[in-house]
Amino acid sequence: MRLGELLERLVWQENELYNLHKLGETFAAFERPDLVETFQLMAEEELRHRRTLEAMLAEGSLKGTAVIDYLDSLSLEPMLGDERAKPESLEELVLDALVREKHAYELYTKLAQIVDGSLGHIFKMMAGEELKHAYRLKLVYETL
Repeated sequence: MRLGELLERLVWQENELYNLHKLGETFAAFERPDLVETFQLMAEEELRHRRTLEAMLAEGSLKGTAVIDYLDSLSLEPMLGDERAKPESLEELVLDALVREKHAYELYTKLAQIVDGSLGHIFKMMAGEELKHAYRLKLVYETL
């Protein structure tokens, strides 16, 4: 896998998470209005992640970093193997989003360990936000 492919796949994953959270917002509006704000917040953060990754791709921010040396040994599957989600209920959506958030957390944690400086901090911050999303989703699931 090339660096550009990695970033493109990450952008796709973040977009999928954004879409899941927006769908969660819609489900919640009808089934659990108290959860709408939770899904809105997570969607906004996923959108910011996507934009950050798109900027990295456009600017070539990761070129020349240690990530290139580790691409083949990162064991990126299943983190990048998720397919398009098609949940039919809020419960299904939460379970799917939980898995994806865990995958994103693990991948960003690995990238943060490899990349130095501000890029490493960005990946660490994104990993932390994905972990918070997973925790929020776990709490949501327990209330369903």
